[in-house]
Amino acid sequence: MRKAAVAFLFLTLSLNIYAAEISALLYSFSPLAQIYLKHLGLHDRNNNGVIDKDSGEGYEEFIAKYGNADTGFHANGVIYGADNGKLEEPEIINYYYLHIRFKPEFERETTAIENEVKAYIHANNLPLLWLDDEQGTVMNAVTVVLGEGWNEQEVTEDEAISMFNRVMRGMYIIGLKGEPSKNGGYKTLAEFVTQKRGFCVETAQFGFWFFSELKINAVCAHAFLTSSMSHMLVKLPSEKLVDFFGSSNRYRVPKDTWHIANPLQSIGIYDRIQGNALTDQAMYEQAFLYDKYDTGNLGKLMSFYHNNSARYYANTNIILGEFFLQNNDIDKIVNTRQLSSSLLKTQVKLILIMTLVSYSLTDNKTGTDRIAALLQKYYPRDSEVKDYLNKYKL
Repeated sequence: MRKAAVAFLFLTLSLNIYAAEISALLYSFSPLAQIYLKHLGLHDRNNNGVIDKDSGEGYEEFIAKYGNADTGFHANGVIYGADNGKLEEPEIINYYYLHIRFKPEFERETTAIENEVKAYIHANNLPLLWLDDEQGTVMNAVTVVLGEGWNEQEVTEDEAISMFNRVMRGMYIIGLKGEPSKNGGYKTLAEFVTQKRGFCVETAQFGFWFFSELKINAVCAHAFLTSSMSHMLVKLPSEKLVDFFGSSNRYRVPKDTWHIANPLQSIGIYDRIQGNALTDQAMYEQAFLYDKYDTGNLGKLMSFYHNNSARYYANTNIILGEFFLQNNDIDKIVNTRQLSSSLLKTQVKLILIMTLVSYSLTDNKTGTDRIAALLQKYYPRDSEVKDYLNKYKL
């Protein structure tokens, strides 16, 4: 009995430590984001994962120097954090790539951030999604087509687009269709140019790298083409869209529905797909780390824990579920009218169900009743929800 008690105590302590680690990650900036903060004069002094106004964290100084970044960011079909007196990670990173990077007056910041981000990614073996490898594989492949010094000239957007199209044709890149997670996941930039094939995400990342070499503040942007199919392309400062294979042409997606997918979020996309391909816990955790607001990343991580051992990870999933509730307006998400609305509503439902189960498994009646009320409110006629309520409501 004593051995069993000691084993149970060890299990409880390990669960509490793991839950505490997850909790700490939720309310902090990602490791890469810390680099941007440092060189842009921002300091998360109270360690809550955002830069607060009137707190001595650099909010006011940032806006005075670089402009108002407190304009919100897009996730889950809605805009988050607009004019809320906080600078969230996506707001800061988006603003850097849209309004700071490569500007002559911000050359010092650009150089410092670009060099340190590159060094961190190489040192920590993060996927080289928008960066060349240390052998210069991507640069060498492009130089074969365009010639030496192609990236040392100043060109217009139209000239840059023409060069990009010429490179894609000259490297004989083939566009891929289907589900990336069933085809080994996404490739790195170097693999994209050596294997000469890729999905829209890889093509967009290559475009981001290419236009960056020409000092053009292009960004990757994504949108849903149908209720279940999303697409990524390159968006230029002039709002022009660059979609080499033209996959989005026939869908006539309104320009204002293309939303930025910044480089850090791209890591989240890459790791979530790799996680799906390999059923890899570390991939799901890193995907969430680099894009905490995405319900797809959160749901995948919670699902992995839930399916692996709902009881073991109950406290962890409660923490994750509460993070979702604290940072999301469910009304807005489930009532948004867009192509992905059905998918989003399902993702929210599953997050709430797993939170309900977790509270029930820990015999927390208050938490269980609160989540049950939310499920009844938003999914009153859903048979799956009714089954879970009948089974787990305390």
